[in-house]
Amino acid sequence: MTRGQDSAPPTRDRVLVDLVCASHLTWDWVWQRPQQLLARLSRHYPVLYVEEPWIWIGAPSEEFRVREVGPGLRIARLELRSDPDTFWRRLDETRDRDGFHPSEVSEDIEAAALMFESRFQPRLEEEVRRYVAGWRRREAPLVLWLYTPMVVGLVDLLGPDLVVYDAMDELSAFRSAPPRLPELERELLARADLVFAGSPSVYESKKRRHPDVHLFPSGVEPADFAPSRAENLPSPREVRGVPRPIIGYYGVIDERSDLDLLASVADLRPDWTWVMVGPVIKIEERALPRRQNIIYPGKKRYDELPLYLAAFDVAMIPFAMNDATRHLLPTKTLEYMAAHKPIVSTPLKDVVESFGSVVRIAATSTQFVEQVEAALRETEGERAERERREDKLLSAHSWDGIVGRMRSLVEDRLARKLAAQS
Repeated sequence: MTRGQDSAPPTRDRVLVDLVCASHLTWDWVWQRPQQLLARLSRHYPVLYVEEPWIWIGAPSEEFRVREVGPGLRIARLELRSDPDTFWRRLDETRDRDGFHPSEVSEDIEAAALMFESRFQPRLEEEVRRYVAGWRRREAPLVLWLYTPMVVGLVDLLGPDLVVYDAMDELSAFRSAPPRLPELERELLARADLVFAGSPSVYESKKRRHPDVHLFPSGVEPADFAPSRAENLPSPREVRGVPRPIIGYYGVIDERSDLDLLASVADLRPDWTWVMVGPVIKIEERALPRRQNIIYPGKKRYDELPLYLAAFDVAMIPFAMNDATRHLLPTKTLEYMAAHKPIVSTPLKDVVESFGSVVRIAATSTQFVEQVEAALRETEGERAERERREDKLLSAHSWDGIVGRMRSLVEDRLARKLAAQS
């Protein structure tokens, strides 16, 4: 059981492999770890990325749709359109025991993921099986790369040569986690050949349960956020002309967000502007604190984020301390660093241990405001030292480097397994 970064053999340029990935995260939603990794892996292997079934309000239709989004990368999804009554009935069927569905943030939604546990799951799996049978190359070994235990059934359906479990989060701690998830994860860990962990806490959780676990915290593409360092960039419309300083966040707004903290700091500093960029899921929009100095620009494309980040005077990670954040190491931390923005975070364990040398930590709303004030008072010398430390951290966490080490492990384990079978 190694920590991945130090154990991988040298990477080869290209190996004959077909890769099927199934993820609980929609490709076109928020650009996160699966998109960063699979987009890069598709430069080396043909990749089929399977999403959860989706329902829409619209002209009735049912379609298993596969679309190509780049060379070597295809996205597959079962799409079900219907009248509003059928839409809401299908949504109701997938509510959790508390009557909750992650997509139902308001009464006006017209699309939702059914997740990998709906009554349409067998149909999705059969569609995937048939498509893969015609898509994969006979001479190429098949790698199955999973982000959730809810699709462990694909192991039997596809008969892959290697199974990879990329445990980016502790999904069982999330709101609306299916009751069967821990049981299915035990099965997946028993059948996976290789396990990657997305944070130190997840690594500690998995390493006792599998013999081949490797720590790969999420990374960053510094060039994507370097433009945020430029001066005189045009501010996005929502924050143009608002009072400064601007203290900003981008990412998903959900049960991990500390909304009480946000309301409190906004009240403590009504002359500051607090910005929360991102889509709302798993909580109702009416639960968001509403103040004149809190702005919610909504979901933005990945390539729009640097403009918002450039407008921030201080970047924040206002996450609650709860079960859903116990194993969390937010990718945005490195992205904030790539823009050299001072960062204030609540005391998430993995943030403190991994990035405590550059991130200011605050456990209460008063401390949060004090740490923002300290960041705003940062001297030129303090800033230069912080940026030096940030650049060192960034160089150790590039997405390209992570993918290279992951590929080496995958190809090594695949070669060993095939040799043992021959």
